[in-house]
Amino acid sequence: MKKSAVLLVLLALLLLGGFASAERERRVICATDLHYLAPALTDHGPFFTALTEEGDGKLMGTIEELTDAFLAEVRKLRPEALILTGDLTFNGALLSHTALAEKLRALEREGVPVYVLPGNHDLDNPGAAAFSGDGYSLVPSATAEDFRRIYADFGFDEALGLDGDSLSYTAQLDGETRLLMLDFNTAHDPCGVSEKTLRWVEQELRAAQEEGLRVLAAGHQNLFQQTVFTSSYVIRGAGELAALLRQYGVRLFLSGHLHCQHWRTEQGLTEIATGALSVSPCQYGVLTLTEDRLHYETRETDVSAWAQGEGRTEAALLDFPRYARDYFDARNRRSTSEMLSLLGYTDAEVERMTQYLVELNRAYFSGDLRKAAALDPEGDVYALYARFPTLYTPYLDSARADFGRDFRVWDSAEQ
Repeated sequence: MKKSAVLLVLLALLLLGGFASAERERRVICATDLHYLAPALTDHGPFFTALTEEGDGKLMGTIEELTDAFLAEVRKLRPEALILTGDLTFNGALLSHTALAEKLRALEREGVPVYVLPGNHDLDNPGAAAFSGDGYSLVPSATAEDFRRIYADFGFDEALGLDGDSLSYTAQLDGETRLLMLDFNTAHDPCGVSEKTLRWVEQELRAAQEEGLRVLAAGHQNLFQQTVFTSSYVIRGAGELAALLRQYGVRLFLSGHLHCQHWRTEQGLTEIATGALSVSPCQYGVLTLTEDRLHYETRETDVSAWAQGEGRTEAALLDFPRYARDYFDARNRRSTSEMLSLLGYTDAEVERMTQYLVELNRAYFSGDLRKAAALDPEGDVYALYARFPTLYTPYLDSARADFGRDFRVWDSAEQ
């Protein structure tokens, strides 16, 4: 069903008096960093398995099932829209984009409008590949033109405004809210926003203001420095963009890219970086909109329930939270212990330090740091890391500054 048809049905229900309560409270699901890989592009052989196990914890061995489970949950929740803020694919392969678009098209046919943006993995990716046995072969990667064509039904063809310098666009979410979908992944300005795009943004914000509409903004990379990571995370031109958003009363910017659940408020403008769907604990955000309030909270994709419903018997799927957590922990354990062993720590120190970082990363990436201080109550492990202060301590300091906080929930009324 086309988005325009959905909006007409909602309007008709409202005029008939049968949809007033739902109109006052609307839900939008936001997810990011799916890193989907079409099944035809891998046989899950030794090369692919080794590659992904040495990666950053993305659950590529079960990405098909995870994606299907997530979309099944979206169907059940029946939100007003699904927003996907980039890194839709693992390596930008054209085939992965077309396969994912078919899944999204099925969701739209069931009445859930979908809006997408590219991420840094999605366009002109030289690493686009198919994996077989002990090797790989390069395959075509999507270009910006391909992306616009493949995802035409998911924001572009029904856009109210299209930027000529990027894949940014505006779309009408409902009678009160307009989406400002911002692309920071152009070939000429990766992880940046150009002056041309900034002028276009101001034009679109002014038009929304004149129509009395609330604007909800979204992009892949980060508007603010959320953690210790800045280079290739915070967009160039972020200061100018944030100033424009504030000037026109925008209160919320949705992003991803970090893979870490986090949010930050600066001068009345909040950015929520939703954690990666493809990384434990496989969360997505549910944003509830009322006339004068925005409320966000995360949910974990229940792959196990989906697997049971599908009659799947694989142990990894039936106990997916444990499988996903153990996979994430193993990657962190392996990389941390290998590095620490090179620095002259004793075996006992390496084990203690590794276990601490594994548990801290689990909390940090989930966004729940309420009990993180209890992992090292006396600061003894931190002191061990501090022997090499430039290696791990900036990251640890970033996490420690957020101890006691829960970034899985945000409410505009509390800002």
